[in-house]
Amino acid sequence: MSFPEEPLDLPPSEGGGYYPATIHQKLNVGRLEVVRKLGYGPRSSVWLVWDGEDYFTVKIYTIAASEHAKTVELPILKVVHDLDASIRLPTYHDKFWEKTTAGSHLCLVLNPMSTTVRALQHDANHERLPVHAVQNIVLTVADALECLHSVGIMHGAIKPENIYFSTATQTEYLKPVLDSEPPPTIKKIKEYLTVISQPLSHGFKWTDKREDVADWGLYLDGFGHAQQSNYEPEKKGDYSFAPETLLQSASCSPQTDIWMLGYMTFYLLTGKSPFFTKPTVSKTIAHLSGVLGESIDSIPSSWLNDAKMKDYHAVTSGESYGSTIEASLSDVLHEDDVVGAAAFIKACLRMDPEKRVSATEASENEWLAEANACSCGFCM
Repeated sequence: MSFPEEPLDLPPSEGGGYYPATIHQKLNVGRLEVVRKLGYGPRSSVWLVWDGEDYFTVKIYTIAASEHAKTVELPILKVVHDLDASIRLPTYHDKFWEKTTAGSHLCLVLNPMSTTVRALQHDANHERLPVHAVQNIVLTVADALECLHSVGIMHGAIKPENIYFSTATQTEYLKPVLDSEPPPTIKKIKEYLTVISQPLSHGFKWTDKREDVADWGLYLDGFGHAQQSNYEPEKKGDYSFAPETLLQSASCSPQTDIWMLGYMTFYLLTGKSPFFTKPTVSKTIAHLSGVLGESIDSIPSSWLNDAKMKDYHAVTSGESYGSTIEASLSDVLHEDDVVGAAAFIKACLRMDPEKRVSATEASENEWLAEANACSCGFCM
């Protein structure tokens, strides 16, 4: 029988190395008790724990991911912890290590969160979210990026799956909820007790009206690809077609986050990517320029010397670029919403990173300001 979630029997060398936690297990020398599994990913599993007074999340990294998390992610989370508490970023509390026969696992203690914007998007018709919902989501992320960029942190993974809904986690609220829900499902597979994930619910829906969306508690998380001060694209990193990351001499910066913010905005509104991959980097970059309505000469001149761009001008003649941002938005949005949305998206998706808006400018954008517009009918 195969594992329904993370492969607990695989060694670290084969993509495994997960920590085999189970319900009621004690962690951190008995200080924390596991009460529920919240989820898992390629680098960790996430568990709801109880310390006798409060609930927390413990993120337990795989053996292979623990060293990177210790040297890169943990220091960044400590910096984030000292930033403006009003900004929607994860709250770091503590760290500890757990050992198995295969090795050691870094464990981070954080505030619990619910499911992601990506999960909400899955529920929506054609995976398209309403404009007012997208404005709220993107404004939250822009505010978070403004704070991160002010201390030189590049997030590196601005995607719907890294934006989480908060949930009330006070003991007096959460314990009755946990008691009212079905107990965790545990399956014995081989010698392992496998726990099925049960994310904490948040009660929000993609159909929520503007006044309800204003109450969404959203947080930018997913700092596994974050960098501070010295920026270098990860070899297998997904930067949403950011052109500077496609070159032979690839680069990235906080402005790459801005590109990803614009890309995500389009994706949340339309349920699809504005771009697609061409056979070569030069053709892909020409395609990006065409979709964005930019001149083929709008790229930094230094890019033309890149090994993957030698034939750039040759491939631009007669190239089919695909639908423009405006045309694609017009297919799914009311005409009154197209202009503002397109202007914001294109301000983020400038080919030249230096010409993209800053996080501060994105946060103050007129189109995003509509997310905070009062809908009571009395305010003028």
